[in-house]
Amino acid sequence: MAIPVHERLKAVRTALKLTQRDFTKEIYIAQSVYARMESDKIPINNRIIELICFKYGVGREYLRDGTTDKMFSDIPPDEKLEHLYRIFAELTKQHQDFLIVQGKELLKMQNQQGEQGQKIKTRH
Repeated sequence: MAIPVHERLKAVRTALKLTQRDFTKEIYIAQSVYARMESDKIPINNRIIELICFKYGVGREYLRDGTTDKMFSDIPPDEKLEHLYRIFAELTKQHQDFLIVQGKELLKMQNQQGEQGQKIKTRH
């Protein structure tokens, strides 16, 4: 028998080592509403499930359906750029600028350490 969705929801949050308050900030719902979902007092709608999956990299099959034990999804290499783009598009201009600066710094650190690794080829 599959673990109920509200228990899988709590398992995701605790695996991420987040409080309910911190977890709900990222998915833009009130902590009190989330607490009721986690305690199975109100249903968890598909929009919330999709948001959690997107924001935290949770496998939909795990959270929504309970058809797998694999909690976190692996993003296939050919979809990583698209995934990053979707995240970037949701950020405010200020946060986009911050991400660009941080990306440049990360690249600089990588180059200094000589850890080039395999780059993903993109279409331009």
